[in-house]
Amino acid sequence: MGEFVDREREVAKEFGKIRRLFDEGRVEELKERLGELIKRDPYFLEPYILLNEIYEMEGRLREAEEILEEAYRKAVELISSEGRLPDRLEWKHPTNRHIIKALISWGTFLWEIGEVERALEVLKEVYRMNPADEPGVRFYILAILEGMGFEEFEQTFSKEGEYDLKDLESWFERRSKDYPEVFRAFR
Repeated sequence: MGEFVDREREVAKEFGKIRRLFDEGRVEELKERLGELIKRDPYFLEPYILLNEIYEMEGRLREAEEILEEAYRKAVELISSEGRLPDRLEWKHPTNRHIIKALISWGTFLWEIGEVERALEVLKEVYRMNPADEPGVRFYILAILEGMGFEEFEQTFSKEGEYDLKDLESWFERRSKDYPEVFRAFR
């Protein structure tokens, strides 16, 4: 299908402005504003992802899953043509990042809840479409292939809420060689 590059979305600028409401603790107002953005442009996916995080924090796990699944469906609908995903959906285009984030979020969610095969399928597609892999999907794929759970991955590589890229790269370099049939296809 070639390359998909999303268009500039008017609500993206507004999302950037209202995101600060989270830091200010104005969560109810933020949820309302995110809902408005979704109504105005259901294919701009950042509001879904943030709502997912908020619902998880509130313990509303069913709603968190539903909103994230909706973001995933919208992402696939947006980028698919005749039932096929594009050959390329690259991070280098800022307008694609909300889509890639939605796909990765759904993949890691599936991994978290133990739906490992589905998670691997989603994450491999993201990696295939964006072989430069700026977001680091290859690390998630390798962790799944190594039998790591999501929590184990987080505990191993996350330091103060951020991934230690030096450790991740070193680990990937050592361990990915055991899966040439997986990683060769994406290089």
